[in-house]
Amino acid sequence: MTRPSEVKPREGEQPGTPAAEFKVGEQLPLMQFSVTPDIVDEYIRAIDSDPSLYSLEGRRVAPPNVLAVYQLAVLYRRYPPIQGIILTEQEWRWHNPIWADQDTDIEADGKIVDAFKKRGKDYLRWSAEFRRKDGTPIASSINTMYIPE
Repeated sequence: MTRPSEVKPREGEQPGTPAAEFKVGEQLPLMQFSVTPDIVDEYIRAIDSDPSLYSLEGRRVAPPNVLAVYQLAVLYRRYPPIQGIILTEQEWRWHNPIWADQDTDIEADGKIVDAFKKRGKDYLRWSAEFRRKDGTPIASSINTMYIPE
C-alpha cells in the first residue's frame, strides 16, 4: 500500500521551483506505487461516497479519481512545489479500471507540455500517464497550474 504522502513532496519541505525553471518537453521521471483495497476503501470514506456505486460487470472497482491524489507527485518529484501553486484545470481520460479487490501496482510518469503567461501570471501545463506495471493504460491527464512569483 502506498499512501500519497509517501510519494508526494509537500510545499515548504524543500525549496520550491520557480516558473522559469520548468523545461517544456522534459519527461518527468517514473514513479511507482500501489493502490490496495485498503486505499480504495479509505478513499471512498474520505469522499463520503457509497462503495456500491463503483462496479464494472459485477466486480468492485476503485473510483477512477482515486488517482487524483497521486497526480501532483508525478510533477513534484522532479519539480518541488513552491508555496501558493493553484491547480486551475484538469482533463482526465480513464482507459481501464483499478480493481477494488486486489492490489494494483502502478507506474506513472509525465511530461512538461507548455509554460505560458496569462494576464502577466505564469502557468504550466503538464501531463501524467498512469498504467499497470504490465503497460496496460489506466488513466491520463492534462493539467494546468498557476505558479506564483
